[in-house]
Amino acid sequence: MRIEAEPGFLLHSTPYRDTSLLVDLYTANHGRVRCVAKGFRKPNKQGINRSIFPYTEHHFSWQGRGELKTLTKADGIQAPVFLKQECLFTGLYINELFYRLLQEQDIHQYLYQQYQQFMAVLCAAQPDEMRLRQLEMTLLEELGYGLVLDCEGQTGTPLIPDKYYQYIPEQGLLMSINQREAVPGSYSGADLMNIASGEFSQGTAQRTAKQLLRSVINFYLGGRQLHSRELYRQHLQSQSSV
Repeated sequence: MRIEAEPGFLLHSTPYRDTSLLVDLYTANHGRVRCVAKGFRKPNKQGINRSIFPYTEHHFSWQGRGELKTLTKADGIQAPVFLKQECLFTGLYINELFYRLLQEQDIHQYLYQQYQQFMAVLCAAQPDEMRLRQLEMTLLEELGYGLVLDCEGQTGTPLIPDKYYQYIPEQGLLMSINQREAVPGSYSGADLMNIASGEFSQGTAQRTAKQLLRSVINFYLGGRQLHSRELYRQHLQSQSSV
């Protein structure tokens, strides 16, 4: 099978043998695809390096019938962008998250569009936490893990703004036993209702969305650690020590 000029992004790469790369691509019409990029670590006959840049949309061509394809071409659709500071750590996180959770050749065209738009904003040096939370929620939804935040999971009754709830993956929201104060892993009904309606900026909903999504994502990662999170923690520690 041969695929020509498929739009996509580089999610992950690692050196392979002396001159090649193993690359995981996120593509519009074929989902996540793993390829060996033979000779991409050495100049071609004209002395030009064949490079693939993260966060930059390409047209990829590959061939092969097995799980591991052979990448034959990677043409950048736009000039490569080199992210800095917060944008860089956000880009590293999103790419690692997609790499870890997406199944190979599982097609999600709407998710691809959302990823594409998010990268465009990120490359414009405009980190936006609300957009990041929305992309995380879209990813979970497309994978079949969508959050139901407008009612209790067992009874289906609407949330009560001044009550606290816990979110149990694969069950949904349950009213917390302890209603006197917020405890780790419990969230106010008001915040959850704001998140469900897309109002991340209301009150403490933005912090609640971050905590809730991290907990759910950790569950579906199944104990696998995200290296991008550790890099960001180290960055924050170095900044605080300056």
